[in-house]
Amino acid sequence: MKSKISLLALLFVLMTYSSCQKEENTQEMPGNIPGMGNAEGQLEIKEPFVLPEGVSFVGEIRGFGDAPIAIEQPSMVSLKSDENDVLTLGCGGQWIALDLLLENSDGFNKEVVIPAGCVFECQEDGYQHGITLHDVRIHLLGNSQLQVKLYLFCINKGKHGSSSVVTFIIRGVSASQWIKKLTDALLYKGIDVSSFSEEQMDEYNRISTGLQDIVWAITNGSGVNQRDWDFINALRDLINED
Repeated sequence: MKSKISLLALLFVLMTYSSCQKEENTQEMPGNIPGMGNAEGQLEIKEPFVLPEGVSFVGEIRGFGDAPIAIEQPSMVSLKSDENDVLTLGCGGQWIALDLLLENSDGFNKEVVIPAGCVFECQEDGYQHGITLHDVRIHLLGNSQLQVKLYLFCINKGKHGSSSVVTFIIRGVSASQWIKKLTDALLYKGIDVSSFSEEQMDEYNRISTGLQDIVWAITNGSGVNQRDWDFINALRDLINED
């Protein structure tokens, strides 16, 4: 009887060890995240994106603008030179800017939150998927429509940027552990384009370019290094502002 119990205990220990080893071996590796960078597979989502009741998208989500943006030719134009009736939000934008038309059919005001780490999947081959790195909040008045120009970071270095000829769907919050670490580090950082004035666009471009490089270090490279974390830590901290 004791021999049988000992054998069962040994099997339990071996199974536990095997399970731990399997968990360790399946830890996510930068540059090998499904659907990101050049990795095969579908984007992995831990939480779907859901609009508030009464709110919907009008038409498809498309790239903002008529020309594809080639990653080999970065454009550091002023990102706030928009039409007066378009609300510009988000961060990034050098490669992915999307055109969203939201409608609130409810008589009450609503707030749409596109959460940090939310992935926008391009429906055409050869184009980059996009991602938010911070919560994007959109205030909708009751019984109204609002057009939003949304800046995103791209997660497939080397592919084409956004264009009005390509469409996107919002998949939801990425299940990537590395993306979660990055969005957690940016939780209280002032990176949304709407918080920068025209005179501050050079600074905005510097920040968004630095963050894009960090995203690519995760999706196409070997991961975030100490210099990257120092860059993030030095960003303006909203929680300490009055």
